[in-house]
Amino acid sequence: MRAVEVLRRPWTAWAVLGLVALGGAVVALQPAARGPGVVLAPAVAAALVLAGVALHRPAGARVWLVQAGVLAALPLGQVLDAGALLALRAASDGVTHAVAAAVVVLLAVRTGRRAGRPDALEVGVTVGVLGLAAAQAAVLLATWSPTARAALMASTDVVLLASVLRMALTRRDARSVASWCCVAAACALLLHDVLRLVGGGPGAEGDVAGGGAGAAALVVGLGLLGAAQLHPSARRLLDAEHMAPAGRRSTVVLGLLPLVLVPVGLRVVDLALGGTGLPTWAHLVVGTGAAAAGVLRSWAALRSSEHLADHDPLTDLPNRRALARAHAEGPGGDGWALLLVDLDDFKDVNDAHGHDVGDLLLLGVRDRLLAAVGERGVVARFGGDEFAVLVRPGAQDDVAEAVVTGLRRPLDVGDLVLRTSASVGLAPPAPGTSLAEQLTRADVALYAAKAAGRDAVRTYHPDQRAEVQQRYALSSQVRALLAGRSPSVGRLEVHFQPLVELATGEVVGAEALVRWRHPEHGLLAPDAFLGHVATSGLDAELDAAVLVDVLEQLGRWRDQRRRALPVSVNLTRTSLLDTTLPGRVREALARAGVPGSQLHLEITEHEPLPDDERLLEVLRGLRALGAGVHLDDYGRGYTSLDYLQRFPVQVLKIDRSVVVGAGAGGARLVAGLVAMARTLRLDLLAEGVETPEQRRRLVDQGVRYGQGWLFSPALPAAEYADRVLGPAAAPAPPPDVPAPRLPLGDAVVRPRPEVPSVDAGGDVRRAEAPRG
Repeated sequence: MRAVEVLRRPWTAWAVLGLVALGGAVVALQPAARGPGVVLAPAVAAALVLAGVALHRPAGARVWLVQAGVLAALPLGQVLDAGALLALRAASDGVTHAVAAAVVVLLAVRTGRRAGRPDALEVGVTVGVLGLAAAQAAVLLATWSPTARAALMASTDVVLLASVLRMALTRRDARSVASWCCVAAACALLLHDVLRLVGGGPGAEGDVAGGGAGAAALVVGLGLLGAAQLHPSARRLLDAEHMAPAGRRSTVVLGLLPLVLVPVGLRVVDLALGGTGLPTWAHLVVGTGAAAAGVLRSWAALRSSEHLADHDPLTDLPNRRALARAHAEGPGGDGWALLLVDLDDFKDVNDAHGHDVGDLLLLGVRDRLLAAVGERGVVARFGGDEFAVLVRPGAQDDVAEAVVTGLRRPLDVGDLVLRTSASVGLAPPAPGTSLAEQLTRADVALYAAKAAGRDAVRTYHPDQRAEVQQRYALSSQVRALLAGRSPSVGRLEVHFQPLVELATGEVVGAEALVRWRHPEHGLLAPDAFLGHVATSGLDAELDAAVLVDVLEQLGRWRDQRRRALPVSVNLTRTSLLDTTLPGRVREALARAGVPGSQLHLEITEHEPLPDDERLLEVLRGLRALGAGVHLDDYGRGYTSLDYLQRFPVQVLKIDRSVVVGAGAGGARLVAGLVAMARTLRLDLLAEGVETPEQRRRLVDQGVRYGQGWLFSPALPAAEYADRVLGPAAAPAPPPDVPAPRLPLGDAVVRPRPEVPSVDAGGDVRRAEAPRG
């Protein structure tokens, strides 16, 4: 029942009025010896709890309202204990204990409801402890007396304190101000009841003294209960999120600690009563059982922590630490061989489908690796998509081939079927070699496998180290190149490859292709450094540098009054997912003074693009600037008709692999693409046209545009401008701008100054200038 619904009931208002009336009656009937704080504190605390419920409308309103009922019963017991009404005190205490027990039960039920599947060990300890408390309560009820009543209240406080403390220690985010106020209040009330018990039970002089320790403990405890409900953190103290288990390994032990303390507290209460309750062995058996359960749970938690320290949390495979131990133990003989397995394009899966799908894919890869290795080695995961396999000597070649072959098969991941492949670096067995050295060798071989085109196995050879070191040096130089920190690493150059109309050979545009003018290695083609750019996460920086360079070059050609032809610039997925790209392109176009129609942007089709609203927003923003959108490398990798439906594409660029296959039985594929392009109203451009025969066949099949070495390689900017755009025109003469004239209505009429004139006789005379 929600708190707001409870508060709207008519009886809620009557309850509040009743508490006020009860407080007045207590003040009127209390003995002179009894301090007013001891009597009024429960009523005030109950009113504060109800006020907190009305103010914050917390979850679990029933628990708070039942607690208010407990507090409301306490002043009634104080009044009935005034002397003449002692016969009714038993009924008052019975109601108080019953309502307090209801609070314990409600807390236990609410905690268990959020805990999921219950733990058998914890349930057994809970049942044993509560059974002991119930048995002690039954004995105390059977021997009803003022001292027994005090002992019963103290026993109830012990169980209530354990329940609240357990909730504070084991529930998720339950360690709030309100939670710890409840714990402190339970401690104070327990102290109050124990002092009552030691002082001789209800009615004892030490208990009722307004300035006594028992009275102070009661007032403080009740005040803390009211403060707990008034604090804003009480709003979420019992909601679903906070009542869920914390999920930390330490809580499995902390959850049993309050239950272990209950038998001890009950025994202390029994001893304070004089030992007339349950026999000692009952407390000893339950307490020993709870302690043994705590020790068992601690041992299990320690074992679990040790397992997690040696295993990957996702795949449960050994981690680097466990692999080092297995390597140190060794198979004997020539030692272990080591495979380093790295999934190809795993980042693309995470970007396109999310990390949950990526985790499921890793679990499938784990199963494939275990099946391929079998009893011949140990499979471990180092993190991300990198796995390591220790293989017994002599079996490494077979295991490596089985790994690559097994990972080539598509994997079913939920509703998806994902194609995977892996690159494998193999370090052969080397007696006396440390695991660190084996990993270095396998990493060098893995780098060679990646450079060879991926989906392959490469065995370590010492000559590979020099190549890898050179590649690592090149990667650091790429960072310096794009950051502009060191001119000694060279510079980027943009070359332009003409795009032509196949039938006529007329140039209709160009594609911008980046080159690296290296001080030692000369002019490097993109394949020599784009891989380093991708692995270094510098794709967006390179895209931005090329885009600015192209637009500045177009601006210079415009100033030279050369022929205006559009230029295509490749964009990677990282740039396309940046929502600030259209704004930056708009600013660059404005600075260069170039219309958006002269800029075409190419999406690399072989990279998987996510079904993301950000991507569509970026492409629409670019189209709004007048820029064209081309789909590059169509027919290679992730060919998808969905791209043509989702993206505002104008030109479909056929990959060179399809163009080469057009003369070897691929004519039907090209014809199908032509028919599709006509239906979707797209232009087709064929890449990699190198022979007149390819050009003729593409023209016959209806492909309109093309590019390739048959027409021209990529040219430096100056050569492209001279050969394609024509010579720069002479600067235009400055325009003949007439002197500005003011409109007649805006002219200011001023007196014309007198000018001297000469008459016929040669005398000078002054004449007034005409007006008007």
